[in-house]
Amino acid sequence: MATVLIADDDPDICYLLELHLGRAGHEVVSTFNGAQALDVYAERDIDIAVLDVSMPDKSGLEVIRAIRGGDRRPQLPIVLLTALAHPNDRERGLQAGANDYVTKPFSLRGLVQLVDKLLAEGRSPRHWID
Repeated sequence: MATVLIADDDPDICYLLELHLGRAGHEVVSTFNGAQALDVYAERDIDIAVLDVSMPDKSGLEVIRAIRGGDRRPQLPIVLLTALAHPNDRERGLQAGANDYVTKPFSLRGLVQLVDKLLAEGRSPRHWID
């Protein structure tokens, strides 16, 4: 079981992700802005993050830059989940350090599969002990 951090200012998106990722066997921690996401990241052992780009307080891009620039776990897998669908937006997200970029509307099944894939690729020895 992995711990998934969700940060999206839309409570319906958070609920759907909690439901589907939970059914896939993951523990999900939801937040509604970028500042909360960084607080949770600092306090919990997070295995992967799914971040909206456009959020109050700190954007998903700012959250990525803070994680990538820190010492705690800069290699954390991060997926951006956003309504920003322009190719330049995607490029900015990937340049900021996202592992993948998913546009809304999206397939819940596809997103769960992507999370599982990124977790499998980035599995550290800590996970094998569980």
